[in-house]
Amino acid sequence: HPWLGTLTLFQMREGEDLAYRSILAAHEHHMKVDLTGYPRPVRPRRLGFYSRLVAVADGYDAATTRRSYQDDPWEPAQVLREMWLNPHRGYDPVLVKALINLLGMYPVGTAVILDTFEVAIVAGPGTDNTQLHRPLVRIALDATGARLPAPGELVDLCQTTPAGEYGRTIVKVTSPDRYGLVVSDFFV
Repeated sequence: HPWLGTLTLFQMREGEDLAYRSILAAHEHHMKVDLTGYPRPVRPRRLGFYSRLVAVADGYDAATTRRSYQDDPWEPAQVLREMWLNPHRGYDPVLVKALINLLGMYPVGTAVILDTFEVAIVAGPGTDNTQLHRPLVRIALDATGARLPAPGELVDLCQTTPAGEYGRTIVKVTSPDRYGLVVSDFFV
């Protein structure tokens, strides 16, 4: 589809700089920053900013959305982690970091399991913006698995105990469906 998008936008252009950037982004968004991917460039060069930006957005969207080739989309937090920790994916690391800063390592609405065995829903960024992996969460299920009244206790995972240790930590991402949770119930 990069070629089809390029041809379609080229036919629609009106000589504007923005139109040129759009054409270039459509053409290059499946290329990696090292110029592998497709379509192959004619000569070595740096990918355009908008191409790199669209590549990050397209990769995130493709992985988190049900598609004809993917019945089980990934959880947003898993996708962000994969994009950040695996540079071989070919995304611009600065733009991946910007996306993580925007969404948080655990985007709002992500269901997580804590080290206390509680299940929580991410409600927003934590109070320490250097600790992207420690968001605000609403506790949905207690350690025994009992459902708590919605919207659940709001907990800042950046808070520490008097001993200086974190009171709760995210262990892993889970599916809210697995626990019969409706994410919208946790937001007023």
